[in-house]
Formats: sequence, structure tokens, C-alpha cells
Amino acid sequence: MSGPIESSGEIEIYCHPARSSGRGTVPFFDEIRPGDRLSLVFVPSETSVPPYSLKVFSPSGANILDTLVRDPPTGAPQSPPPIEFVVSAPGVYRIEIRTLTGRQRGDAKIRVG
Repeated sequence: MSGPIESSGEIEIYCHPARSSGRGTVPFFDEIRPGDRLSLVFVPSETSVPPYSLKVFSPSGANILDTLVRDPPTGAPQSPPPIEFVVSAPGVYRIEIRTLTGRQRGDAKIRVG
């Protein structure tokens, strides 16, 4: 893992601090610290059909974000704004994105601290 985020699956996940100038699908390699507000975008495959289930889990396993996304924030000019959340403790956060049909998914782990 070369940066603070490791992503796998058919749905690509990008995450970076909201304070950074990057928006969209540019990989972020600096350290993420507790208290940072993170922006999350994801790029589904072309055959993927919305809506998407998005879940974010804290290092303790608590679900800190559970939502249904109808229009994915891809980072493209006409896409919705990134989804934001705050990481409050050091450790590894898990992100799960799945189509409601369950056929396509993306998983990511973010190292904080």
C-alpha cells in the first residue's frame, strides 16, 4: 500500500482530505490525521446501475456512515459534490460501496494516524 488508502473491486474509491486542493480521482499520498474531514468520490464501472449502498466503518467497527447514493460523486465536472465525513480516531477505516443488486462492489481501507 503506497498511500493511506487501499481500494479494490469493480467500483474505484478515492478519498482525500477536504482541505486539499485535489477534487476527484487524483490519488492522495499524504498522511491523514484524526480530526480531518475527508471527501469521498467513487467511479463505478460503465455497466453498473445505481443506486449504491455506501457504508463507512470506524476502526472499532462502528458504522459511522450508511446511506443510499442515487447519483455517484465521480469527480467529473457535472457530478454531485463529494461525500464528506470526519475521521475522529487513529486506525483503519473501512469503506464499502455496493450496487443494490449486489453484483458490483468496491472496498477500501483508509489508514488514519
